Amino acid sequence: MEKQSRGKFLWIGDHAPPFKGAVIESQSENHPQYSAALVSGRYDPSEAADHIRKLYGADIPWFAFTSGENAQSWFDVGATGFIPPDTPTDIIVATLENYSRLLEAASTRNPLSGLPGNRTIAARIRSDVIDGSSMAAYLDISGFKPFNDYYGFTRGDAVLRSLAGILTDNLPDYFTGHIGGDDFICIGEGENFVTSVRRAVKIFNSRAGGFYNGKDHSAGGIEALDRSGQFRFYPVMDLTLSLVSGKDCGTVEELALKAGLEKKRVKGEIPPGTVAGIFNKLDDIPDYSDFREWVKNCDPDTVQIKALLESAGVLGDRKMTCCLIEILQKEPDHHLRKSAARALGNIAGSDSARALKDALNDRSAHVRTAAATALPFVLGREAGEILKSVLYDKSTWVRRAALRGLGISGWQDAAAILDRELRKPNKSGYWLNHQQELASTLEGITFLGDHKLIDAVIFILRKNPGVSKDLIWRTMLSLGGERCVEEMFKAAEEGRHNEYLPFLDRFDIHCVSRITLEKLERVLTELDLKKKSDRISVLRFLKRIPGKVIHDISEWLLGLTDTLTDPDEFELLLETMTAREVLPRGYDLARIVNRAKQGRLELTTKGIVSMLRWASTGKYTLSRTYLEKLLRHDSREIRTAAARTVVQLACKGRD
Repeated sequence: MEKQSRGKFLWIGDHAPPFKGAVIESQSENHPQYSAALVSGRYDPSEAADHIRKLYGADIPWFAFTSGENAQSWFDVGATGFIPPDTPTDIIVATLENYSRLLEAASTRNPLSGLPGNRTIAARIRSDVIDGSSMAAYLDISGFKPFNDYYGFTRGDAVLRSLAGILTDNLPDYFTGHIGGDDFICIGEGENFVTSVRRAVKIFNSRAGGFYNGKDHSAGGIEALDRSGQFRFYPVMDLTLSLVSGKDCGTVEELALKAGLEKKRVKGEIPPGTVAGIFNKLDDIPDYSDFREWVKNCDPDTVQIKALLESAGVLGDRKMTCCLIEILQKEPDHHLRKSAARALGNIAGSDSARALKDALNDRSAHVRTAAATALPFVLGREAGEILKSVLYDKSTWVRRAALRGLGISGWQDAAAILDRELRKPNKSGYWLNHQQELASTLEGITFLGDHKLIDAVIFILRKNPGVSKDLIWRTMLSLGGERCVEEMFKAAEEGRHNEYLPFLDRFDIHCVSRITLEKLERVLTELDLKKKSDRISVLRFLKRIPGKVIHDISEWLLGLTDTLTDPDEFELLLETMTAREVLPRGYDLARIVNRAKQGRLELTTKGIVSMLRWASTGKYTLSRTYLEKLLRHDSREIRTAAARTVVQLACKGRD
C-alpha cells in the first residue's frame, strides 16, 4: 500500500506524478511555499532551475526524477538530489519528507546554542502539549540583560551556551528548544521530567556566580543601568522556571501567555487566580446565581463583598462582566450595586454600556454616581450626550460625577457645557453643593484640556466663590497659554506666587512664545523663594525649558551652588545647569568639592554623578586627586561617570 505524503510536495512534469498526494503544478492556481519539489527528468536542467527559482524561490529543496547517468547536469544547476524513475513510490515520499524535515530542523536551529528554534518549538508545543499530555517548562534568566550589558555579549553568549549544555545534559530524553535570547523551553511528561528540569535549574543557579568577576561575585551582583537609564543593583542571575500544561490552551500564543502569568505568580507579582475563579471553580464565566451561592456558603460581610467586586475591576477580570451586570440589575443591596458599577467602569467593556445607562435611573444616588463615573470609560465620546442629561439629577453627587465625566469623555460639546456650568450663579441655595460642583467642573475642564476655557477659569479665580485656589491654579496651569502667564505675573506682583508654584510642572512650555518663557524665567528667579519646595518647583520648571538660559538666569543658578545644602535639591540644581548649558567655572567645581570635604554639603551617589556630568560640559576639570579617588570608588555608577568625564575633558583639550 502506498504511503500518503504528510507534506505539500510539488510535481513539475508533463506526465502523471510518480507518487500519490503530489500537487501538480499545472493544476495549481497559486504558488505557495511547498515542502519540496520533484521535477521530471525530461526537462532541460537549466530551464527547470530558472523556473523553480523564479516561482518558488531559492530555498525550496528540489529533486530531479532522473537516472544517475545525467545526474551531474542537474547537480550543476542547483538540484538537491536525484531520484531514479524505478524508485518505489513510498521511498519517493519518504525521501522528500525526510529531507524537507531535516532542512527545516537545520534552518530553525539557534546558531548560538545549537538547539531547535521557534518553528520546531511551535510544532512540538502543538503536538505534545496542546494536543498531547506533555508539560512545557519555560525558563528564562533573571538579571541576564544587565549582566550582558555590563560584561558584554561574549560573556553573555557563554552563559547561554552553558545553560543549553546543562539542559541537554540533564534532559537527554526530552525536547529542549531555544526560543531566543535567555528564553528556553523543555517539553516532557511525568515526574521524572519535572525532577530533571528542577535539577537543571539548581545546577545553573549554583554555577551562575562563576560568570562574575571576583569583586562582583563577592558583592553578590553588579551595578548596571536599568530601563530608565539609572544605575541600580542587580543580584547574581538565577533561572526562573514556569511549568504549564496545555489545558484550556488552543494555540501556542495562549500557552506562552499562560506561562507568563505563571512566571509572575511564582515571583509574587500577581495574585493567584481571578475573582471569576472564586465564584466558579470550573473557571467558567460566573453568573449571579454563582455569586449568591458563594455568598451563602462563605457568609462574608458587605465590606468584604464590595472589596472583591471592585477587585474584579482593578484586575480587569473580563470574565466577571456578565456577573457584575446581573448584580447591578438584580442585587437588592445598593452598596453592592454601586461596587458592581465601579468595577464595570474599570473593566471598560462596551458590553456593559446598556446596564450602566439603565443604572442612571437607579433609586440609589450612590449607584447613579458610580454609573455616571463609569460611562466615559465604557463609551468614550458617546457618553457625552448621556451625561448632559444627568446634570439635572436631583443628587449633587451624581451631577459632580457627570461634570467630571464630560471632561473625560472628550465630547465635542463638553467645553460649552463646562464653561456654562462654571459661570452659572448659585440658584440651589445650598452653598456647599454649589462649591463642590464648581470644583468638579474644574476637574472636568482639566481632563478635557480645551485652552478656550481659560477665561472661564480666570473668571472663577477672580470671583473667588470659595473654591480651592489650589484646584483653580492646577486647572489654569494645565490649560496654559499666554493668558495663564499673565495671571501668573499678576499673582507674582501681588506676592501670591505661592498659589501657583506647586503646579508649575503642569504648565505646557510649548504653548507660549520663547519671549514669554524668558520673561517667565526672569519673574520666577526674582521671587523670594524661602521654601525648599518652591525652589524645587522653579528648578524643575527651568530644567524642562529647551535651550541655553540668558545670562541673568545663569548667574542665579551658579549663585545657588554656594547656598543650597539639601542633597536632593543640589542634585536637581546640577541637572538643571547641565540641561540649560550653564558652564561650570573652575572655582565653582573647587568650591563644591571643598564644601563636601568640610561637611557643609552632602553629595549622594547621584549628586556626585550629576556634578561629574556638569563638569564634563565645561573646560575646567576637577582636581586630579579627587578624580582618581572617584575612578576607584566602590560604586560602578560613580566610576563610570568619572571615566566619561575624564575622556570628554581630554577630547576637548585635544580639540
